[in-house]
Amino acid sequence: MKTTSQKIGSSLQDAWYNFEDAVYRNPKKAILYAIGGLVTVSLLTLAMIAANARIRQTQISTLVVDHLPVDKIIPITYGKEDKTIEDKQAISVMFTRPQGKAYHEIMAQLEEKSQELNRKFYYYPIVYDATEIGNTYKLNPDEVTFVFFEKGVEKNRFVFDSLEDADINFIPELNRLPMWNIGGSDSEEE
Repeated sequence: MKTTSQKIGSSLQDAWYNFEDAVYRNPKKAILYAIGGLVTVSLLTLAMIAANARIRQTQISTLVVDHLPVDKIIPITYGKEDKTIEDKQAISVMFTRPQGKAYHEIMAQLEEKSQELNRKFYYYPIVYDATEIGNTYKLNPDEVTFVFFEKGVEKNRFVFDSLEDADINFIPELNRLPMWNIGGSDSEEE
């Protein structure tokens, strides 16, 4: 009585011999099948890569973006933060994980004091690739960081946890974020 591993080995060996016989009998057909198989595997791989990005964007939209408290927060499409920042003349961006005490405190303040906010700002939720985002923008992904960019170059930033008396100072600090250079003539896009 053969063991299971011997049966599997024997079956694989038989399949290999059958494959060799088929290739020797009709090499053109075997090459066409091999090329067809490679093309199919390549297309399926590309489809999975594209689907992964769409799935992540859908997850972020469903779990994070749909629950933003005010319309002055503009979500940045997942994976498009660099392009969005570079394409805007001036842009303020909030980088944060969509969880935690500071995040919930900010959202509550924005909902409560939205009339005091004098401009819109962009929001990039750090859900995936936190280390890469942290390294790219030199920030701690576990903190809520607001960064102002002009023509793609960082000009000003603040971290929510560094504010003294955040209940009073948060909205004014957010309003002052683009005022890195009072003499500048460019204003932030809304």
